[in-house]
Amino acid sequence: MLKSKWEKIIAAITVFIGVFGFFSYILRGRTIMYVLSGWADFVWKGVGKRQDTGWYECRVKPVLDKLLSFVGLAVLAPVYGVISLAIFIDDPGPVFFTQKRVGKGRHFFQLHKFRSMKMDTPHDVPTHLLSNPEQYITRVGKILRKSSLDELPQIWDIFVGNMSIIGPRPALWNQEDLVTEREKYGANDVLPGLTGWAQINGRDELEIEEKARLDGEYVARLHEGGWKAFWVDISCFFRTICSVLTSDGVVEGGTRKLEKEYAADPDDVDTFPMECKRILITGADSYIGDSVKMYLEREPDYYKVDVISTVGLRPTADLFAGYDVVFNVAGIAHRKETNENRHLYYEINRDLIIAIAKAAKEAGVSQFILLSSMSVYGMNTGRIEKSTVPFPNSAYGESKLAADESIEQLADRNFKVAVLRPPMVYGNGCKGNYQTLRTFALKTLVFPEYKNQRSMLYIGNLCEFVKRMIDRQESGLFFPQNCDYVNTTEMVRQIAEQNGKKMRFTHLFNLAIRLSPMNITKKVFGNLTYEIVDTVGKYDFKKSIEETEQGINTCFIVHQKIKISHK
Repeated sequence: MLKSKWEKIIAAITVFIGVFGFFSYILRGRTIMYVLSGWADFVWKGVGKRQDTGWYECRVKPVLDKLLSFVGLAVLAPVYGVISLAIFIDDPGPVFFTQKRVGKGRHFFQLHKFRSMKMDTPHDVPTHLLSNPEQYITRVGKILRKSSLDELPQIWDIFVGNMSIIGPRPALWNQEDLVTEREKYGANDVLPGLTGWAQINGRDELEIEEKARLDGEYVARLHEGGWKAFWVDISCFFRTICSVLTSDGVVEGGTRKLEKEYAADPDDVDTFPMECKRILITGADSYIGDSVKMYLEREPDYYKVDVISTVGLRPTADLFAGYDVVFNVAGIAHRKETNENRHLYYEINRDLIIAIAKAAKEAGVSQFILLSSMSVYGMNTGRIEKSTVPFPNSAYGESKLAADESIEQLADRNFKVAVLRPPMVYGNGCKGNYQTLRTFALKTLVFPEYKNQRSMLYIGNLCEFVKRMIDRQESGLFFPQNCDYVNTTEMVRQIAEQNGKKMRFTHLFNLAIRLSPMNITKKVFGNLTYEIVDTVGKYDFKKSIEETEQGINTCFIVHQKIKISHK
């Protein structure tokens, strides 16, 4: 008991110094005056008409998250201890498990939860795909899920800055459809939350579009700043508490009871964390192979990628032992066919690939992904659907089709085979038609203004598609392409704009283009599309051209500097 006035003053100073030190740490170098000025500005401007939308979101909200999560960790420490002990007694093993989730800016982070599944649950099968998921949930796990107590470890994720108390629920790593839909509303640009606007406004199963729209509503209100944003967070916070107390249980898609969770959208149920996969790319010095390797290696905790050359390769099971996935990109392409080299297409694009697939299956590889080609259809113009019968008109197309059909016959329950038939692939470092169009765009002043549609695929989208195939252990025949068809004129226009080149586009050549019997004209201006089935929308068309040209120009500048340094 503090008796004297000075004792009280000293105690107050001690508490202030402690709080000051705590905030100095959690704010990573920011001064306490910075925070206090943010609070003062928030209060002052919150009552007026003019508001700085950044103060609440950038200063006040992070401090609230840090402070409340710190208090929560301290106060709930005994609860954590009791739950941890109960989990271990019920089913000995790790108390927590982590889950790969999508965070702010579409960056992945590890979300923490209390383990509610038994240790003998198949780790490579999502909960919703199990034949009887309830049998794998522990007795303690059922209570944790029903009361949402399994979410408590996420308070730590809030404290370390990966999450916020209120925000859009973090999407699972494989929820590309939800992430893409949220992009329309800017909902991927804020920290994900422990609970959010969609959760308190959505009962039962929410459609992805509705969930993203509600997340967008929250982001819009958050960006308004001031008291409006503050009261939205307060509303979400207390309505969530009411939901938990009434045993609704807050889950990913809305607030619904546990009994409905098992039959719910697979995005709304827990999955075990994805283990690191070993991937072997067969085909060295391949543009697509190297691009996929670099793309996957951005997440070294989940993918370990090796590459081997197929030159002189004699496939044996020993070469593929220990790998989970084999991605074959080897083959002959971009070479003029002659009677002398025709046999090489069949030896490499067919025979060698079949031998690799058989050896991979014998070694116990679980998935084989084959990069095929649109050329198997032998078409320069037209629309290709899944029912379209391939009719190749070249040794390249024939050999690719023969490999596709032979390898598909190897597929079984333990050996998944995925065949990809992409259209024209473009990106920084690519060969083929894009480079031809680029040269034309940079060296000419006039280009036809012609309407056509062609399926194309940006290398970034292809890499994301392959990653998705690996994550989901997909099998079957796939036609990856951009979300939208590409117009040749628009592609040339975008290339020119990215390089600061002024061009004139005219309709004068349109009649000649329509009447031209030349194959090159059909390749450039004809309509050749896949039925929209397997699309990837991580990069839109304009963004893909921008990144391609930036990459090409950067490489050119580096090359020039190297040449100068050697002189």
